[in-house]
Amino acid sequence: MLTAVNISRPAQLGFAWRRISAAVLTAALASTAGAQSARPADLAARALASAPVQALLSAQAQSAKATQKNPQKEYDAQLAAIRQAILDATVDRPTRVISSAWVDDKGALHESAHFHSEGQVRGVRVLSYVQGDEPVTQVSAEVLPWGWKPVGADQSCKAPPRPWRLPLGVQVVMPEGFNGPQLFASQSLLDLAQQAWGQNMQVSQRWRTHSVAQAAPQSDNAYMRALTGQTEERSGWMAEISLQPHAPAVERSWTERVGQRLNLIESAPPWRWTLSVRLGQKLSPTSRLVPQWQIEQIVSVDPIALSHNPTAWAQRMQGLLQERIRQWVAQLDKQTECEPVQFHVRRQGASSLELQAGFDSGLRPGDRVLLMDPAHVPARMLEPGLAQHLALAQVVKVGPHRTELQQLAGPALAPQGAWMALPL
Repeated sequence: MLTAVNISRPAQLGFAWRRISAAVLTAALASTAGAQSARPADLAARALASAPVQALLSAQAQSAKATQKNPQKEYDAQLAAIRQAILDATVDRPTRVISSAWVDDKGALHESAHFHSEGQVRGVRVLSYVQGDEPVTQVSAEVLPWGWKPVGADQSCKAPPRPWRLPLGVQVVMPEGFNGPQLFASQSLLDLAQQAWGQNMQVSQRWRTHSVAQAAPQSDNAYMRALTGQTEERSGWMAEISLQPHAPAVERSWTERVGQRLNLIESAPPWRWTLSVRLGQKLSPTSRLVPQWQIEQIVSVDPIALSHNPTAWAQRMQGLLQERIRQWVAQLDKQTECEPVQFHVRRQGASSLELQAGFDSGLRPGDRVLLMDPAHVPARMLEPGLAQHLALAQVVKVGPHRTELQQLAGPALAPQGAWMALPL
């Protein structure tokens, strides 16, 4: 079940300031208690203008300035609190322990243990900050077990604090095995399906689509890539729309078969094709799509109606596809509402970090994100030292398709691994 863990350490200095403030204000008000005829506003003004209160306010201002001069301390404290929150939440999830032992060539016994938590980090929320000489961060971490979707009695998940939307690339797989009139009809059907998918995705609460050109051989020469307009393949969430002529034909009645042989009726067997949408992640630009959601629909095409009036056939098919794909999008939103919102991190050079997300993602400059390797978090969080690979970053600039990050705390990202960014 969903676990929420709050991390809070006593801000001793903050509480001390409160005690001092109460004592100073009491003394200041006592010094003005003799003026019984004064209004409450006058009493408050006199108390604030007194020397003890002014000294207290000056000390607090100096403490705030000192904190602002050293923001790295705040970043490190927030990252440490996040690490501890995820660790505490992971402890409550089912965990498998794999132990092994072996004897080396010198006869020494070695033992090792690996932990694998069956959980998934759904979100990390920064609840509040208590500013003092040592900033204390309150953090809530939610860890969702693998394969466990519903949350609450209404079988739904809590909405995120902001409608973050993941970019979803859409790629059309050109049909194979079609020729003649079937080739024209199949390409028209794929175009209609792509349009219907894009239009219905505009109302999705979780995804924002963008077209991705079909993969082409990349030139090894950077100048030729720039000259021909070739771009690198994207990783992240992808949807593939394809059409295959693999659906079995419907058996016709004997009257239709006899009538066609005698040329009494004009008919032809319908073309039955399978329209499918596969959605999954590409962990790297060169990896294959790993489908995590797939849906299919058998489409029947009447070749006689197509040949007599292609425009009317296209309009009728467009209406059918719009309704069917609208149901698909609603089903996809419902099925993925409990999945964590994680953006793919793209590294540019040694220190430059970017997210594969743009204006439609819901990210804004100043937002903070947690950088992590999904292979380690939270599956191996209980192993010693693995929590230290987490990093904290901040959104600097949001573009049409890219979001620039600035790392605030934590170690430099390792060159290997598929890094993800979890909005805070």
